[in-house]
Order: sequence, then structure tokens, then C-alpha cells
Amino acid sequence: MSLPNDHHDSVIIFQIMDTTKVIIENLQHNPWFKEYIPIIIAIIALVTSITSLCWTRIQYERSSRPFVWASNYGVVDHSKNTMIPIPWRVAFRVKNFPAKIIKLSVIVKNESNELINCQQQNFTRFPDETSEWTFDIGKDDFDKLMNLSNEEKVKLVRIVSFNYSSIDGGKIYRFLLKQNFNPIENQWKDIYEEAN
Repeated sequence: MSLPNDHHDSVIIFQIMDTTKVIIENLQHNPWFKEYIPIIIAIIALVTSITSLCWTRIQYERSSRPFVWASNYGVVDHSKNTMIPIPWRVAFRVKNFPAKIIKLSVIVKNESNELINCQQQNFTRFPDETSEWTFDIGKDDFDKLMNLSNEEKVKLVRIVSFNYSSIDGGKIYRFLLKQNFNPIENQWKDIYEEAN
């Protein structure tokens, strides 16, 4: 009596096996590279996009920041076609975008002695191709320095440093300029400059 039941079970098993055989035979046998190449290309494209985005951001920050620096000040004598130095004054230029000057410091030293220390804080300057702003350490104070002997004047060092940012804040940039005084030319000569 159990034969028909066994027969029925074996028929079901054969049908399942036939169905499985048909599914397996109909599966596509693609080589591995056909399946994984698109995935690898997608990963490369994603990495390239992220790298491009980071690079673009860095370039944008570099191009949308202010640039501020200091230099010697002088006036042009058009009749003699020469530059007349004004050594007690420092000239500053701003390019690209407006800058918020967080702290400006002009120090004159004689070896380790600080002779003049002038500072300003928290002011804004705008870029202008035809103008600059200046900072005087004080003509009277500078005249006292000029009363020194030439041997002492040669030892004078002027340090101009400032921190600045864009108007809306963000990254703080810095500039540092060190100069020695040249009594023959009555002007400061750059000995070290650093900026970021």
C-alpha cells in the first residue's frame, strides 16, 4: 500500500530535480570580469568625483581669499625720476578680496632691545589696484633712531607682522616681514619674509 505513495514522492522529487536542472542550465555563465568590470568602473568614477570635489574646494578657497602684504614706502620724484624713501612708514596692499586685519604689529629692535612697538587691531581693508594703506611708526620716534651712529643703525631690525582673514572670518592667514636698516640708502632691506 505504500508503493503508490513512494511513487508519488519520487515523482515530486524528480520534478523538483528537473526544475532545478532547468534553472541551472539556463543560468548565464558569464566570465567574472563581465560582472565586476562595471562595479570597478563605478568605484573609480566615485573616487574620481570625490577627489575632483576636494580639489575644486581647495582651489576655490585659494582663489576666494584675500592676499595682504607689506613693503617699504616711498614717493616718486618725477623731476629726478627717482624714488624718495620714507623709512618711518610701511605700505600695505590688499588683493583679490576684502581683508579683516585681526592684529597688526610693527616692531623696531636693536639686537635684543625693543625700541618701538606699534600695534593696531580689528580693522578692514578693501582691495584697490591704485591705492594702498600705510602705517607710520611715528616720525618723532624714528628721528630718535636716526640720531644713532651708523654702526648702531645697521643693527636695527624692523619686524612687520599681521594676522588677517576674509571679512566673514574663517581661516586666519599671516604675514611676517623682517628688514635691516641700510643707512646709506635710508631704507629698509628685506632679510626674511613669510606668508601663507
